[in-house]
Amino acid sequence: MIYTFQISDVSAQSQSIINMLLSLSKDYDFLKVVEDEEIELTPEQEKELDRRYENFLKNPRNGKPWSDLKQRLLKA
Repeated sequence: MIYTFQISDVSAQSQSIINMLLSLSKDYDFLKVVEDEEIELTPEQEKELDRRYENFLKNPRNGKPWSDLKQRLLKA
């Protein structure tokens, strides 16, 4: 299971929480702290996104509106 926390504040309190998480990550292997700048796509992921974008540009009407997809997912 993966949980993501976004801390965008630069206050002393938020920095204290970040420092606590960094300290905990040294003691617990299951905890990992990653800054946004460190997250990169693999070459395969980039290639797949490029392929999907090109397909969208060639066939813009083939897609479905988000509202339709969301409704379908919520029914499942």
